[in-house]
Amino acid sequence: MVPLLAAGGVGAWKFAMYGQMEVITASMLTNNVPRGDPGPRVIQLQGGTKELYYYPKSTVQVTVVGEEVNKGLIDQAAIQAAIPAVAKQQSPANLGFAADSSVDAVVSLGAMAGMSETQRNAFVAEALRVLKPGCPLVFIERLPGGMPLRYLGGSSKTISESVFRGWEQRPDGAFSLVRWDTALEGQDPHAVGLALKADDYRGPAAASRRADKAAEKAAEKAAEKEAKREKARLPKKGFE
Repeated sequence: MVPLLAAGGVGAWKFAMYGQMEVITASMLTNNVPRGDPGPRVIQLQGGTKELYYYPKSTVQVTVVGEEVNKGLIDQAAIQAAIPAVAKQQSPANLGFAADSSVDAVVSLGAMAGMSETQRNAFVAEALRVLKPGCPLVFIERLPGGMPLRYLGGSSKTISESVFRGWEQRPDGAFSLVRWDTALEGQDPHAVGLALKADDYRGPAAASRRADKAAEKAAEKAAEKEAKREKARLPKKGFE
């Protein structure tokens, strides 16, 4: 690390980190976006144009969402990469444009780190709504720590790994698998992983219905027990 900084300064170090993250991003998208037939539909949150080259060639469409998305650059890159793409300049927490269970992968490239807890919770609920059962939420997000110079000329927003641990422990079982590793640890740490939507997850409405049914059954059992106790308290009639 010291020789690299001595040879080229902060610029050389940042370029080296950038290059490593590009290799990681390419691997994650190539290996974890389902191919399927006729091909995947993907929602990408933030990132840039280069990611379009990493998706399967069978991709039906990539919708790139972000407040600073450049439609012209996305259109140009889509032609060059031969991947159909649409740009939506809006908050990445809002996926209201997509229908239920219509997407094969949601990819967050640093977007969640820039969200408040409320926004992130809303986004995860939306991602679960639009994802098909068994399909992934792929994420590459900046973690706290690392070298202070990582923030020079860039965003200082990070996300805690406790967010992903919380996904593992969701009582509704929304995710069948949550897995991540830490890339560039000690230098420019990033959480690199995915969360698979459970095949049997039917959303908060279904979870609410299950809870209501469980409550009804519990109330019925309690009523039956009370009726038995009341019957036991009644005096027994003898023969006259």
